[in-house]
Amino acid sequence: MSDIEQTPAKAPQFDFSSYPEGTLFHERRVNPPRRQSQEAETSQPAATGERRTKKERRRRIDPTTFEKQYTDEELEFMNAMQRFKVQSGKSFPTHGEVLKVAHELGYRKRAEAESKNRKG
Repeated sequence: MSDIEQTPAKAPQFDFSSYPEGTLFHERRVNPPRRQSQEAETSQPAATGERRTKKERRRRIDPTTFEKQYTDEELEFMNAMQRFKVQSGKSFPTHGEVLKVAHELGYRKRAEAESKNRKG
């Protein structure tokens, strides 16, 4: 097709007889475009005169940290884990790495807990 050719003034008629009998055709051009119908809906003021209620937007909030008051020890551990992730370049540390960070903070396993675990 060259740049000089133009769309014909009248499009050729669609030949329904070239398809098997009982073929279902859906004419999409019958309904107005959706953009026009949406513009018409939004441009008209509300009939009741009441203000539209604002929809609650879903926020991206971590449910485990939402409005929680952390202890100093928890904050210290979270900060230490964040430092480890930044220094190591790992977003998801292994269980062993988490234990290593806790150990470096001074956390130790109790002797009582060890004896209970050995008996049970």
